Amino acid sequence: MDTLKGMLKAYEAWVAKNPDVVGDFETTAKWVSYFIAGRISSSNVLSELVYTLSNMLVFYNDRIIERARNAQENSVIQLQSKLCYRLKVTLTTLEYSEVFIEISARRLFGQSGKWLVIALIQAFKAAGRFFILKHSTSDIITSPPIASLNRRALGKQRKSSSADVVASSSANDVLQSQHSITFQLKRSGRVIRKVEGAPPLQYRDFKLHIDNNEAAKTQIPRKLLQAEYLYISKPLIHLAAMGLFGQRSWKQYMVALSIDLYSIHLYRQHRDLMSKQQKLELSRRCINILYFLVRSPFYDSFTKSRLERVLDFVATSVPIAKVVAGPLKDYIPTWQSTYFYLWST
Repeated sequence: MDTLKGMLKAYEAWVAKNPDVVGDFETTAKWVSYFIAGRISSSNVLSELVYTLSNMLVFYNDRIIERARNAQENSVIQLQSKLCYRLKVTLTTLEYSEVFIEISARRLFGQSGKWLVIALIQAFKAAGRFFILKHSTSDIITSPPIASLNRRALGKQRKSSSADVVASSSANDVLQSQHSITFQLKRSGRVIRKVEGAPPLQYRDFKLHIDNNEAAKTQIPRKLLQAEYLYISKPLIHLAAMGLFGQRSWKQYMVALSIDLYSIHLYRQHRDLMSKQQKLELSRRCINILYFLVRSPFYDSFTKSRLERVLDFVATSVPIAKVVAGPLKDYIPTWQSTYFYLWST
């Protein structure tokens, strides 16, 4: 056990010192999953397992790099409930592995077992997101809840900080001095000013001077909350519609699309109340609307035939493209039925 712990610590130290090399290895692992797909028996399960493990490796390495960066820069970490953070980690892990779980459930228990597993996963994800939205400082739930680190941006920051050590140290002193006069409640995330942090009596206005973004996070407007609650509930509503109208019915398709569009509409109506994080996530959700083009029954009725014609044209007109276009055309139906679920958010 001690040997295993020593190896784990050595690995963490190596990852913290060599994030670029780690990124190359992670990319290679993902490409292996693409290469396996369709080339051996049970490749769907195996390739998804490799892809899931590669995502989990990226997630684990991100936490190592983040801890090392915070320790080196002495940065102020925003306090939050340990339960909310653990729940975010659990939901992120589940989001990375849910497709593999669904495929495995279908192999082991058949279609009925698959749909039972899907319902349980989506119910847990919805309950977890509701809990995080209510008990943490998050004003919108991203997908995944803990996003991947921007390794390239971190590398640029590391180079710039090493070139100007004096400026960096002075900035850290300012952050520490600001942090020393306030503290944050773990459960609600509310920032409280300490007694010694108050200005002289003649200058006091009895208002806590905090950043506008932090204030927006602690007080989410009701209209934006309604939009987020609706978006979180969409997978469960859609699963219920599929049970009522059938898996390839246009009614269940329109239910999911309508919920997405209405949720975005509510956000855009109150865009002036949104934080920067909410605007970024809303932009991602707007782009994700395009996924409805490759979801059944729209895909079966319109997209499939047009996509196949494009691939046939590329295979016959572009030299050597047949090597890629042929296997891609054969494997697209499997990808479409496996990944483009309407309940995915």
